[in-house]
Amino acid sequence: MLYIVFSVLAFIGGYKLVSSLRRIFQLTDQIKDIQQNNVFRNAKEVPEPIWIPTHGTIPQWLSGIMYRIGPGKYTLDGNKYMIKHAFDGLPFMHRFEISSEKQAVRYNARNLAGSLERQLVGQRAKSSVFFGHVQDLSILDRCVAIVSRIREIVFTGIINRKDPSSASVGVTPTPNFPMPTHWLERSKEVLGEYHLVSKTDLNVLQQVHANTLEPKRLYNYGDYDERLNGDLSASHHQYDPITEESFNYTIKLGPISKLTVFAISRSGHVTILAEITHRRLPGGTNNNSNTRIRPSFIHAFMLTQNYVIIPESPLYYNDADILFSGSAVGSYIWDEKSPTYFHIISRSPEVGHVISIPVDNFFSFHHANAWDTIDDENGNPTIILDTCAFSNADIVYQLHSFGTYLRGPNQYHHPSHLTTTPTKKQTRPMGMSFPPIRQSSFGDLRRYQLSWDRDLNTGTGSYRTIAQNIEFPRFSQYYALRKNRYVWGCQLLTPNTEEEAERYILVKANLESGTLVLYNKPRYSCSEPIFVPKKSATKIEKDEKDEDEDEGAIISLVNIVGKNAPEEDSSFLLILNARNMEEMARCDIGKYNISTFHGSYINSDFQNVSIN
Repeated sequence: MLYIVFSVLAFIGGYKLVSSLRRIFQLTDQIKDIQQNNVFRNAKEVPEPIWIPTHGTIPQWLSGIMYRIGPGKYTLDGNKYMIKHAFDGLPFMHRFEISSEKQAVRYNARNLAGSLERQLVGQRAKSSVFFGHVQDLSILDRCVAIVSRIREIVFTGIINRKDPSSASVGVTPTPNFPMPTHWLERSKEVLGEYHLVSKTDLNVLQQVHANTLEPKRLYNYGDYDERLNGDLSASHHQYDPITEESFNYTIKLGPISKLTVFAISRSGHVTILAEITHRRLPGGTNNNSNTRIRPSFIHAFMLTQNYVIIPESPLYYNDADILFSGSAVGSYIWDEKSPTYFHIISRSPEVGHVISIPVDNFFSFHHANAWDTIDDENGNPTIILDTCAFSNADIVYQLHSFGTYLRGPNQYHHPSHLTTTPTKKQTRPMGMSFPPIRQSSFGDLRRYQLSWDRDLNTGTGSYRTIAQNIEFPRFSQYYALRKNRYVWGCQLLTPNTEEEAERYILVKANLESGTLVLYNKPRYSCSEPIFVPKKSATKIEKDEKDEDEDEGAIISLVNIVGKNAPEEDSSFLLILNARNMEEMARCDIGKYNISTFHGSYINSDFQNVSIN
């Protein structure tokens, strides 16, 4: 039937558009097919805080609040609506108030998208755009959804400002994020003294009550400054703990993409650092039409004392495909012939975009630290940065089952997308292997060195691999923007015994020696680690001793993977000694799997300690 409709439309006219629609619909249908067997269990909403006792001992110096966020609800209203991609579960914010005095944790959790849930169940959200989930719609409904998306983008905007829980904003939780200056007094009246936001890769932010976790407002960076009304932004902003500035960018989609890089002061004042439409290649000109930037999937970027560094990897959005497919994954193209460009932008707005340094292509979600090194004898600058790099973008299709676990070797007898070896012939329709095989590893932790001369005639980038299979890197915020020695992160392990399960373990990496210290317990799957230093100082001390860098605690949320079925899963909060990765305390949360992406930690005075 689909092909008959397309044939008639093509005969009448609009052959190019119809061909594009057919290609996109075929791809999204194939993506939907590989997700159809995905079944995710819901987390539990805990709106009223409860005190939970701990096992072991919480150190006396460790009292504060950890916020974590991630997909929490997939099965809506019984089975009326099923979300089939791991990243698109309705977001839950989790609040863990850690008390060393009580030796307990005060816990609550809330669904941040209650209104969106009601719309999905009532089939009133057919025009919604997801990361990877493909809605099961008729051809007519798909066409109506396309028209609705175009209307929303051109006329009404993607944010319903009257309904703070009508969007899915659930990748990074950030306490103390600056507010627009004209909101300050009113926000204190409504929300009290503290400010908490959730962020995602769209230009959408959600203001959340810091205690109850109730959604209070949807807004975007255009509310700070009208020049920031782009379509996309990074889930991971950057923060300078000395100046207390926050940095991010917006990308405007369309025929001429524009990347706007900016800083926001603690008081909410915006400084535009650069507006970029072209790459600034070494020895080239900025007006060469062949060097126009393309809208790339940029989940995170880097910051030094002097520069903002934004990677443009060749994982590009096709603007129209987003409107037609209703998912980001359905719009991505990996251009394997294109390099990755590091755009170097000065933190001095009068300097702006300095240079775009090309390197062999790679894709990354997350980065660790970055810093400026001493200029050489000729005054040429150099930047060192650490990133978790994938050699291609195959991971994008593999992510649909993130947070699910193969519980033993017998579970490998599944379709190709659930196995580590392909059972069907793979193609690369958008530059990425399809159908995807089961993800067997993360990328490599690489250290890049970027250098250029003052005349911009040369610009080079090189790297060395520090460790393999590393993701979700975190480091001491006290060492931000300067050389550090340690990074904590996750590794992916695949099962090979009847007693073992596929899962994520915690690692501590020595960046100088490459040695790893592991927290690896059977059937324990750990989320992103957050480092909390023991020191009570809130500013970096210049005479700080390197041997104190890893003195502190690692906090993570852990799922115990049941041997036979998800109904056996449970979760607990874990506190480790950051130096030796040995357990100090734990707190049992519930008999269910809690999937979170990222977290932030503040002290008991609501001051930033380790934020995302």
